[in-house]
Amino acid sequence: MSERLFIRLGKTSEHPCSWLVWSEQEQEIIASGELSDAASLSTLAERAGNRPVDVLVPAANMTLTQIMLPEKGQRQALKALPYMLEESLATNVDNMHFVVGPREGEQLNVAAVAHEQMQTWLEWLHHAGLKVKRIVPDCLALPLEQCGWAAMSVGSEYLIRTSEGSGVSVPKAWSDFALPQLLSQAMLNHNDSGPLLVAGYSDDIKFTGVQVEAKPLDLPMMILAKGILNAPINLLSGIYKPKSEYSKQLLTWKNTAIVVLIAIVLALANKGLAIHQLNNHTAEIQAQSEVLFKQSVPGVNRIVNMRSQMGSELRSMQGQGGGAVFFEMLDGLKPAFSKVPELKPNTLRYEANRNELRMQVTAKTYDQIEKFKELVTKDYLLEGGAMNSSEESVTSTLTLRIK
Repeated sequence: MSERLFIRLGKTSEHPCSWLVWSEQEQEIIASGELSDAASLSTLAERAGNRPVDVLVPAANMTLTQIMLPEKGQRQALKALPYMLEESLATNVDNMHFVVGPREGEQLNVAAVAHEQMQTWLEWLHHAGLKVKRIVPDCLALPLEQCGWAAMSVGSEYLIRTSEGSGVSVPKAWSDFALPQLLSQAMLNHNDSGPLLVAGYSDDIKFTGVQVEAKPLDLPMMILAKGILNAPINLLSGIYKPKSEYSKQLLTWKNTAIVVLIAIVLALANKGLAIHQLNNHTAEIQAQSEVLFKQSVPGVNRIVNMRSQMGSELRSMQGQGGGAVFFEMLDGLKPAFSKVPELKPNTLRYEANRNELRMQVTAKTYDQIEKFKELVTKDYLLEGGAMNSSEESVTSTLTLRIK
C-alpha cells in the first residue's frame, strides 16, 4: 500500500498530537490535522485502516548523545554501553531503553529513553487501536540535505538535528543560552574553515554564527513525514520490537494445532480403550472355546492352535469312518436335551471303531437323568454308569450306541 499514516505525539497526554496521511505514489497529502490530546488518538484508528503507521516522539523526552567507542571491539563494548553512559544520565540505567544509532568516526550515536516513557507511548497507541511500524525521535526526521545541521520551528521550540544520528529539542525561551553551547561543541567537530551550514525549514531560523540554507517551506508534518522513513534510529527495537504478522499467524496456527492435537490424543485414547475392551472380550471367548474344546475332545491338555487342532480331530474322525455317525448321533440327541434343559453334558467322547458315544452329564436331580435316559433309549442303546450326587447336582456317565 502506498499510503502511510504519520503521527507526532505530544510531550504529555494533554499536549496536542499532529497527524498526516501521505501518498508515496502520488507524492501528495491525502489528509492531515491535529488532535487535542492523546486520548483522541482513537479517532485515527478508522483512518489508519491497513495503512502502515509511523510515529514521531518528542526528542525532549529522551537523551540523544554520542559516546567515544572505537570500532575495534565494539561488539563486546556494546554490552557495557548503559554503564558507560551512567554518569551522563540522571536516571538509573537499569530503567532505560538504549538504541544504538549510526557511527560517525570514533563516535557512536545512542538514544536513551526511560522504559516508563516507552510504555506510556505504547499504551496510548494500543488503546487507540493503532499498530505501529516504527517510533522515531522527531528531530532525526529532519532531512540534513548535505548540511551539518537541520532546524525547524515547531510551536514554542526548535527541532535541531545536529548530525546523522543525534539531535535536540530546544525551547525558544532557552535558545539564547542553549544554542551557543551547541554551536561551540559543533565547531570543535567541524572540519571546514567556513561557518556551519544549517538546513532551515522555517522562516524564523536565524541562528548566530551559522549559515542558514533556506529550504522550501511546507507543513512541518509534511517535512517530518518525508524524513522519517530514512531516520537512522527506530525505538521499536530490543524488547519493544513488534512481532511480525507471520509470527502472529504462527501463534494462531499453534493454538489451533494444540486443539487438534488434543482432539487426536483423545480420539486415540478412546480408540485404544475400545481395542483394549475388544481384546479382553476376545480373550474371554477364546478361554470359553478352549474349555468347550477340551470337554469335546478329552485327552487334550495343551492347545496351541485350536482351529488347527479341531480340524485335525475332525479329519481323524472322518479317516476312521465315524465322523458322520458322530454328528448324526449328536443331532439325534437334540430332542432329549431340549426336553430336559436342566441336564448338561460335561464331556463328550466318540469311539469311532465302536460307534460309541460316551458322555458325562450333570443334572439337578436323579429324576432328570432318568427322564433323559428314557428319551434316548427310543433311538439308542444305552448303558448307564453309576450316578454320583452332591448337595447341588447329580452326575452320571452314559454310553450310547445306534440301534
